[in-house]
Amino acid sequence: MSAAGPGSAEQWAARERLCFLERLAWWRGELRRKDVMAVFGAGTALVSADFQRYQDLNPGALTYNLRRKCYEGMPEMSRRLDASTLEDAVSLFLPGAGTPPVTGRMSASGNGKAEWLVLPERRAAAQVERRVFQAVLHGRKLRIHYRSVNSGTREWRWVRPSVLAHSGHSWYARSWCLRDGAWKHFSLGRMAAAEWPVEADAPSPPDREWETWEVVTLRPNPQLSAEARAAVALEYGMKDDRITVRVRRAMRVYLDSALHLLRDGEAGWKPRVVEAEE
Repeated sequence: MSAAGPGSAEQWAARERLCFLERLAWWRGELRRKDVMAVFGAGTALVSADFQRYQDLNPGALTYNLRRKCYEGMPEMSRRLDASTLEDAVSLFLPGAGTPPVTGRMSASGNGKAEWLVLPERRAAAQVERRVFQAVLHGRKLRIHYRSVNSGTREWRWVRPSVLAHSGHSWYARSWCLRDGAWKHFSLGRMAAAEWPVEADAPSPPDREWETWEVVTLRPNPQLSAEARAAVALEYGMKDDRITVRVRRAMRVYLDSALHLLRDGEAGWKPRVVEAEE
C-alpha cells in the first residue's frame, strides 16, 4: 500500500468525526467528547483535538456551558461539513420514530427503464427546521413568522411545538398556539422564519386529538364495477373487501386527503376507496 493510502483513510476518518460533531451541534444542540468517543472508538486526546480543529474551522459555532459541562451549538452557527436533513435528525435523535419518508430530494431517473414522479420540495429553510426540531426535542417554545393559506395572512406568533408530523408529502409541527389557545398543525414549508427556541413559561394543555387513536375501516367504493372493486381490494391488500387503518385523530385529515376521501360525494367523482359505514 502506498504512503498516501493510510493518510487518506485517516483524513476520511477525521472528516467523519467532524461531520458527526457538527451534526450533533446543529440538530441536538449539545454535545460532549464522550458522544464522539462512543461512536468512533477514539481516545480522549484525539477527540479533544477534533473539537479544537472544528472550532478553528467554524469559529463561533460552539460555546462551552460550564454549568451543564457540554458544548452547545450557537443559534447563529452555520454548517461547514454536514448536510444532514430533518429526516436524518428525526431518525438519529428521536428514538423509536423510525425512518420518515424523504420527499422532494430525488432527481429524475437517468435510466431509461425506470422513472418516478418528483414532486416540488415542500420544506422550510434549514435554519427554520433546526429551530423547530430543537423546540420539539427540548420542549421549548419559539416565535415563527407564518404565512397562512386559509386566512391569507402572514404574521409572527408564539407556538410550543410538541411533535413533528409527516403527512406523506410535507412536515408539520403539531403545536400549541399561544395566540389562539388551541392545538394546530403548522406547515414547516410556510414558516418564513423562526427565532431561536427558549424555555417555555408554562406546560401546554393535554392534546386530546393527538392522544386519541381511531381505527378506520376502508372498502372499495360500491359504485365501482365488481371487477374494479376486486382490483382495488387486491391493490390495497384487503381481505373480505375490508382493511383497517389505525391513525391519530389529529392526523386523520391527512389520511382522508391521501385517499381522496374528502372528495367522496362530489358530482362525477368516484373515489376508489371509501370509509365503510359500520
